[in-house]
Amino acid sequence: MQPGDVPVTYADTTALERDYGFTPTIGIREGLRACAEWYRGYYD
Repeated sequence: MQPGDVPVTYADTTALERDYGFTPTIGIREGLRACAEWYRGYYD
């Protein structure tokens, strides 16, 4: 571990896929970018 590292992450979608049959189709980078663009447009 380095300073600033997160000890736990919830990026693993295995349980989501198993329990609900949901598989994300958009990667984290693309999703965060789209969210930031929406936010910027909505609150601009």
